[in-house]
Formats: sequence, structure tokens, C-alpha cells
Amino acid sequence: MPIKSATKPVSVNPLKVGQPLGGVLALQGMYRSMPLLHGAQGCSAFSKALLTRHFREPIAVQTSALQEMDVIFDADRNLEEALDHIWSKHHPDVIGVISTALTEVAGVDFQSRVKAFKRERALKESLLFSVSLPDFHGSLETGYSSTVESLIDAVLGLAGGKSPKKQRRTQVNLLPASYLTAGDVMEIKDIIASFGLEVITLPDISTSLSGHLLTGFSPLTRGGTPLDSACQMLESSCTIAIGASMERPARRLDHAAGIPYHLFAGLSGLTASDAFIHFLQKISREPAPVRFRWQRENLLDSMLDAHFYYSGASAVVALEPDHMLSTAAWLEEMGVELKRLITPCSTPALQKTEREVWIGDLDDAEESAQGVDLWISNSHGRKGAARAGASFVPAGLPVYDELGAHTSVSVGYRGTMEWVNKVGNVLLTERGRGG
Repeated sequence: MPIKSATKPVSVNPLKVGQPLGGVLALQGMYRSMPLLHGAQGCSAFSKALLTRHFREPIAVQTSALQEMDVIFDADRNLEEALDHIWSKHHPDVIGVISTALTEVAGVDFQSRVKAFKRERALKESLLFSVSLPDFHGSLETGYSSTVESLIDAVLGLAGGKSPKKQRRTQVNLLPASYLTAGDVMEIKDIIASFGLEVITLPDISTSLSGHLLTGFSPLTRGGTPLDSACQMLESSCTIAIGASMERPARRLDHAAGIPYHLFAGLSGLTASDAFIHFLQKISREPAPVRFRWQRENLLDSMLDAHFYYSGASAVVALEPDHMLSTAAWLEEMGVELKRLITPCSTPALQKTEREVWIGDLDDAEESAQGVDLWISNSHGRKGAARAGASFVPAGLPVYDELGAHTSVSVGYRGTMEWVNKVGNVLLTERGRGG
């Protein structure tokens, strides 16, 4: 079905989160890493503030702090000084240089400067790479997936482009989508490990942004995937990509190292969870643990209990593309009528969907939410939902008015059951249909 776009000349109450923030998020999942935003200081401050509000954890990020005259005369000097400061003072394992709209519009050739710095410093045991992420294209999702793809390219370069002679049959790679919470990633890892498989996750925010009480302070990321583990990904027998946006990074591993991949559009809902468990049984050659049989029964019972409150309900969903499609899938399983699906940018996955999708903002969501029962979006949509008289369910990024959002689980049988009950309770309370 063709994608529709709003025709208004401006964005009102924007839904879109810029690509650079997605790049910063991806690098939080690498151990001892430092994202460097090549742009104005405000770009770094915004990303740090928004991610800190969402995760309630320290966020590692630095900036080249460009000003007007720097862009006109010599932006390379700022970049070189920033790289020199980061490397000499902190010695991170991974540095990712991320462009912004300012450097992209100015036509700054920052990638050549990054390559020159890498040659001059002979960085052989650390990873230094660059990725082009202008704010005026894509969204958080595309920035995240592009950064993961560039990260994989850098890992391949560190390995000298050589594939390992032997693959480990019981080792698999996991490429989680940008919308998955730290709790989601931990749940997926646990499900995979329960089949006797060793999993390497890239990036892994479940160990860096899930909350910890480590003493002391470090400007680098604490937790995430170590660089040596990322290099071991080349020995895996297959790659599991969650979210259509992660197909390109998975395909990159396939082409460069001969590692086949399997793509899951999402892992929320009964159908998606069944497909995931069946796939793990196939590649592990092991039966599903008994606990998943119980979890499936629990989910079916919860769906049966909740269907009275979902019946006849309607919803507006405004999220990043992969997240929107995954959410729409399990809502349809519950019989919810999808009045409007809104996302900030077009992606190849949206071109293939049979659902009607709009490219727009939260103002478009408000216009279409009159008379609907549910509004699902990030926290910026709460006031619009209240004006439209719809029950609001926060999801996506940022969620800053609800505790524990970054550790909530929405994947697999257990996560789907939690969300079926969570949204069902909202419908039960707001519509007064209990009892």
C-alpha cells in the first residue's frame, strides 16, 4: 500500500528524533566507547540530555564544538583537537565520529581527516570509524542502523578482511533494533542462551544502560560489547537481526564473512514469538525448554482474559518505523482497529507493508485521534492524547514521565503478555468496562 505524507509546510509537535542521536545510542552498547559528534556543542548537549532523561543513566558523548568561524575556515582543526583530547586522556577502545547537519551542509570532508588521524596514531588495537548522519535525512532508527553497519565495517577492517577458517556452530550474532529496550535485549539474549547457544550482541545496551551501582566515574561507556567479543562475531554460524532496519548490517556480515542471517520484523505478539522459538529449535537442534510452553499458555490465557476490553477498541500509533510495525502486529492480534499509523520517515520495510502508513508528526496523530481509545507514542504525545480524549500509552524514545520504561520487556511470550495486560489495564480503567 502506498505511503502517505502530510502536506503541511512545517512540522508541528515533531515525532522525529535525529539520526545523530541514533548513532550515539548505538555506541552506548560498545564497552569503553566514546561517540564524538562533529558539530555544534548544542547537538551533543541535546543528545546527552534526551538520552539521560530516558535511561536515567550517564551517557558517554563528546563534541568537536564547532562555531560559525570554525565551519568557514577550518573545521578539521576542531575535529583533530577533539580526537587528540579523547585519545590521549581516555584511551577508549572504540571512537565513533558522527557528522551532524552542520558539517554535512558545510561539505566538511571529516572522513578523510579521521582516516589521516588513524594512520598518524597507528591505532591498531582500537577502533576509530566515522559515519555520515545528517539530521535532515532519516530518523533515530536509520542513524542507529547506519552506525551499526559502519561499526561492523570497522571490525572487518580490524580483522584484515579475513574470515575465520572455522565457524562455531553454537555461537550466534544478535543485531537488536534501536527501539528494543535494555530489558528487551536481555530477554532476547536469555531466550537464545536457553537453547544452549552462545550469543554475541552488537550493540548491547542491556549491560550498559539497564542500571547499575558501579562506584567511581568514567567518561567512557561502562558495559556493552567488548571489542574482542565484537571481533569474535566473525566466527558465528548465523546472525539474528531484529527489525527490518538491521537487515543491512546483517547482510554486510553475510557478504564479508559468509555468515547467513535471519530477519525478524519484531518479536512482539504470539505469531512472532512462535516463529522465533521455532527458529531457535531449528538452529540449535534442541527442543524448547518447558518454561516457554508455560509462558505461551500464560500469554494465551492473558489474551483470552483481555479480549473483552480490546474488542471494538481503536488506536493511533506514532513510533519509529520498525517499532510501529511490530506494535501494529500484536495490536491486530488483539483485534484492535488501527485508525492511523504514523512514523517520522520512510523505509524499505514500509514500502512492503499492506497497512496504510503516514509520514508525519504528533500533530497529525492528534488530528486523527478524535474518538479513538488508544494513543501509543513517546512522551511528547501525552498532551496531544489528552486533548484528543484518547488513553495514552508511552512507548519508544524518549519516555521520561514513567519509571522503568528502559527496562520494560515487550518481546517473546513473557514480554507480549506484559504489554497485553498493561494496555488492557489502561482500556479497563479509562473506558470503565471492568467488573
